[in-house]
Amino acid sequence: MALSSFDIDAPRWDQTTFMGRLKHFFNITDPRTALLPDARLDEAKALRITFLHGPIQVMMVGVFLIFMVPAACSLFPQRCSIAVSKLEPELRDSIQSKYGDAVQLVYFNKGL
Repeated sequence: MALSSFDIDAPRWDQTTFMGRLKHFFNITDPRTALLPDARLDEAKALRITFLHGPIQVMMVGVFLIFMVPAACSLFPQRCSIAVSKLEPELRDSIQSKYGDAVQLVYFNKGL
């Protein structure tokens, strides 16, 4: 069974016919708003903007920090390597004096 490709920008109904445009209109609008007065709609809009905007943002940032940072650390490799020749002169000299030319790469943790 072949699946048809889905295009999110394409309308679900034919826009060249009246019924297609009507179905699209009723799909994207909420007819219940026609029953309320404008003052009540403005009241709901103001409540949505001022009342929950700050707490929801703080909660979402907290959720992302708690769950997404560990997920990112586990998905992306944290171990990195660098050639000894690219290190600072003091560190490079101490490694070469202790191990000679046996060590070509130094591994380190990228961390957060």
